[in-house]
Amino acid sequence: MRHLAGGLVFTGFMAGVLFVGSAWGQGPVGPTADEIVVRMMAKNAERQAALAHYGAERTYRLEYRGTGGAHSAEMLVDVDYTAEQKHMTIVSETGSKMICERVLRKLVESEQEASQRTNRMQMMLSPENYRIELVGQESMDGVRTWVLEVSPKVESKFTYRGRVWVSVDDYAMVRVAGEPAKNPSWWINHASFDWHYARHGEFWLPERNVAVSHVRIGGEATLTIDYGEYEVAAVRRAKPEANTAASVLRAARVGLVAGEASGEHLRR
Repeated sequence: MRHLAGGLVFTGFMAGVLFVGSAWGQGPVGPTADEIVVRMMAKNAERQAALAHYGAERTYRLEYRGTGGAHSAEMLVDVDYTAEQKHMTIVSETGSKMICERVLRKLVESEQEASQRTNRMQMMLSPENYRIELVGQESMDGVRTWVLEVSPKVESKFTYRGRVWVSVDDYAMVRVAGEPAKNPSWWINHASFDWHYARHGEFWLPERNVAVSHVRIGGEATLTIDYGEYEVAAVRRAKPEANTAASVLRAARVGLVAGEASGEHLRR
């Protein structure tokens, strides 16, 4: 099972929290795919700066079927977030002791690094770094969303390809489904993930994440994280963070202009 523990490190992507929303309205003509992402980027920074505290009990569950038979484990973890600091306490463990010790405990212990990695992946979702196409609209649990097809311009361990669902009403990221642009481990010949978010007051927080790994020597591992009920107790009212939002918009627009200029140069 050593290959299982090593190969599942990539699932730490999903432990991070993304807080997004928007106050922009729709004009007579709908926004382009790049405009949707630029607005989402600004509101992501704005909402994350506004969140003061939350608490929740997560359930981590890993199921493996393949070489050596079937194995599973589950772990309950209390999470307390205050001022961008996250404290995690393991409440209980059941199932395979080896999976708990070699996979789930390490996933919890590396939560801060995992969160930073996920945030970096999310931050890199910009017109400068991704090819983005608006492919339609869908309703998800009563929320109208734009559906974006995304693929990285440069493949790395922080980029992915897949689809992103963005709320039409408040430019919040509702779902992300895809696969890493590069395999996270030699032991994995294919990996995929599916992140779901839900609205809690003014914030969108993770609701359920699923990562599936197909192990090269045979077998499949599925990691599920259920985020439980949130207690968002001490929240400063989200206000427009002029400097933060403006800096994100400026950076995105510079990228757009640079991309357009590069395209024009190539056409010549």
